[in-house]
Amino acid sequence: MASPDVVKARKKAALAVAVVAVFVVACLMVVEAVGMLAQSKGIVEGREVADSGAVEITEVEVPDEPFYVLLIGSDSRKGTALYTGRANEHSQVDQRSDIMTLMRVDPYTPTITLVTVPRDTKLEGTSEKINEALAADNDPQAVVSVVEQLTGVEIDYYAMTTFIGFEDFVDALGGVTVDVPQTVTVPDPSTAKDVQVSAGDDKQLNGSQALVVARARKEYGDNQEALRQINVRNIEESIIYKALDACFSSGSSGGAFPRMLDALFGNVTTNLDYNVVREVAYQIAENIDALTFYSCTGPYEGENDENDLWTVEEDKEAWAELMAAVDAGEDPTGIVPIPEFPNS
Repeated sequence: MASPDVVKARKKAALAVAVVAVFVVACLMVVEAVGMLAQSKGIVEGREVADSGAVEITEVEVPDEPFYVLLIGSDSRKGTALYTGRANEHSQVDQRSDIMTLMRVDPYTPTITLVTVPRDTKLEGTSEKINEALAADNDPQAVVSVVEQLTGVEIDYYAMTTFIGFEDFVDALGGVTVDVPQTVTVPDPSTAKDVQVSAGDDKQLNGSQALVVARARKEYGDNQEALRQINVRNIEESIIYKALDACFSSGSSGGAFPRMLDALFGNVTTNLDYNVVREVAYQIAENIDALTFYSCTGPYEGENDENDLWTVEEDKEAWAELMAAVDAGEDPTGIVPIPEFPNS
């Protein structure tokens, strides 16, 4: 599987349509939108389009300017075997944003850019990491606010999921196929039992195993969090492949995709408007051969603070250079170099 931090090849252009609402839950909205567009034509690439009919369609206009969506993965233990309800334990009553991916969508060029926002970043003049913003009121809009301050762009939308939501979604897809760079072992929050995933290419993972690979980091030594985010992007890419396959699969029952929608709406917190996303997908689909997809990360290098916690101090110059390229729809890859796995 190609690195998620390089420009995607043209042969993957169809996949990028789904990225309009990417990362676990949001991608489904676009997959269905493309499915509806294709369904109106009857056939897609020689295959019948599965019938979903799950969402009421209304007329809306495509945003006339590029816009941003913040994709959030919460570390909430609620609903898991690790949950005790004691407020003094990590992620019991409150939660943190362990995954923050800022996505810029330009429906007209068209261009989609993903930027990892390192969770350990500490804004200048503050004492807490930005992933703590979610803990105050469990409000994803608070995460949006700190990421806006860090990146200097206005973020219109957010979409957030949790451990359990992620597992349910991957299982609804029938699993994912990803490269696992090295063997990892992490407790599955849903059972509190260790799950080991061995290294290898094109590994078939269920929801529990995918979550283990998405969470593992201590095995990677230096730059462990930045390396974990590479795994997250690889899983994300596989999820989009699977969602597209379900949408465009042959047959007339169309049962798989509605089940995925059930998992979506039961496990996501978002202010995305379905019909806006649908129209954006239409716009991108009309120009799919011209679509450009970029993926990168914000500054991630850091050190242990006075409390022996790993932190990444805000690097205003690096963020300014990175976001200038992102906001202009230019190629930001390489502005912040990507680390390599220890065994690579």
